[in-house]
Amino acid sequence: MQRSGRRWPRREAEARVGTIRLHYAAWGPRSAPPLLLLHGGAANTHWWDWVAPDLANDFQVLALDFPGHGRSMWPRPPRYRMQDFVAAVVGFAKALGISRLHLVGHSMGGKVGMLVAARRPRLVDHLVIVDATPDVAADGLAEMRRIATRPLRLFPTRRMAARTFRLIPPETVASPARLRALAARSAWCWGPGRWSIGPDREFFGRVIPQVAWPILPRIHCPTLILRAERSGILSRRTATRMRDAIPRASLLEVPDAYHHLTLERPRRVAEAIRRFLTGRPESCRSVVPGHRRCDSSPQGCSSLATHAKNANTCGVDPGEPGVRRNNASLDPPWERSKSVRLCVLGDFA
Repeated sequence: MQRSGRRWPRREAEARVGTIRLHYAAWGPRSAPPLLLLHGGAANTHWWDWVAPDLANDFQVLALDFPGHGRSMWPRPPRYRMQDFVAAVVGFAKALGISRLHLVGHSMGGKVGMLVAARRPRLVDHLVIVDATPDVAADGLAEMRRIATRPLRLFPTRRMAARTFRLIPPETVASPARLRALAARSAWCWGPGRWSIGPDREFFGRVIPQVAWPILPRIHCPTLILRAERSGILSRRTATRMRDAIPRASLLEVPDAYHHLTLERPRRVAEAIRRFLTGRPESCRSVVPGHRRCDSSPQGCSSLATHAKNANTCGVDPGEPGVRRNNASLDPPWERSKSVRLCVLGDFA
């Protein structure tokens, strides 16, 4: 459900943090409370293009490209530890003169958000963790190291670069048109006839994930854990443990969505974020059975089954694509398409 009001366009800007130039996008009035969006690993600010406009009437929405991602600088020597991303977020806020903000992170951005909230409690007013886990997946890390061995490919046109775009993990119910738009926006020009897609290849080889479980009890701001119902990254059991470990956490599931829920159910995600941050009760919610609800949203559905039955009145956008019921292959796209060598752009928790 989109809130009525002005439709704010996306603005492009840059900030300098030490020697690193960081690109960011912005929506909404500069006088509104700041809301910072953090994308996942190997993604970029455009993952938020279908969420941010629906939040811009209430907040100054900022989406940051992490170092080595999107249009931000590729640091040399490469610095892609979690603490480097935390420093980028803290430095970005300082560069913009922001002393207090709401923080929303998807996938790897959610883990960075956990670390920022625990280490800089005065900076984070509210935290939203979008389908992110405190764990480190050994198989995912190994795959990233394999990707790092592949050289960056350059293409003569944007269209050719965009054709190599694939999501990781591949399961999604996002519309093909939305994925094509995301792919085109994620292609970067290095000069005439030189287009690429994806982050700095050094990111895959040098990123150092961090287990975040020990710091969860140190997150004292109100926190919403937003899980995709069909997520293969954040299990319901792990989400429950996270909710119990964070003192002021609540847990909400977005129905009929896989890991890339910002692309699949953007209006539902935006509505959940806004209601959590503004304290407006929701008329109908999808809550994991047996879990406590958000303190700001005492009303709602008692189960996923109830929510599915009442989907037309639960704020689920009927215009967004339905769930794909067949079991998609869990093999990464480069394993399923041996004849095509793919540049990879996606999310790694």
